[in-house]
Amino acid sequence: MVVSDDLRFTLDKFTFSVPQDRQYTRNDCWLMRDDVAGVVRVGLTDFRQQASGDIAFVELPPAGLTVVQGEEMVAVETIKVTLAVLAPISGTIHNTNAMLTTQPELVNRDPYGDGWLVEMAIAVPGQMNALLEPGAYFRLMQEEAESERGKR
Repeated sequence: MVVSDDLRFTLDKFTFSVPQDRQYTRNDCWLMRDDVAGVVRVGLTDFRQQASGDIAFVELPPAGLTVVQGEEMVAVETIKVTLAVLAPISGTIHNTNAMLTTQPELVNRDPYGDGWLVEMAIAVPGQMNALLEPGAYFRLMQEEAESERGKR
């Protein structure tokens, strides 16, 4: 799902997008609040999924599990690496994206849409205030991408 007001950055053959309707973590997760349902949807950013490679397997936590900010919440295996996705906030897993059990490639194809990972009920509302706004994450992502290119 790409909307026209996404922030975009192209480096070499990759184009990274950062939607402006959500918040971000320094470890490349996005969060989008659904005030009607009272949950936060969490996923991997476009930058992280492209940098990690083709996703082969996603291990999701069970619904009802309470997680603490910074603890491992989801494991994502790619052809290059295994990623430990850390809980961006403390809360209870409300729902997981069951489609990922048979279609883990959704994280690569649609990281901001059908490739979401979990929905969480927020335990500590103030933690949302410490997340990055889109522009701040965009600048961080640009710096990291340019740094990685310089290492080649």
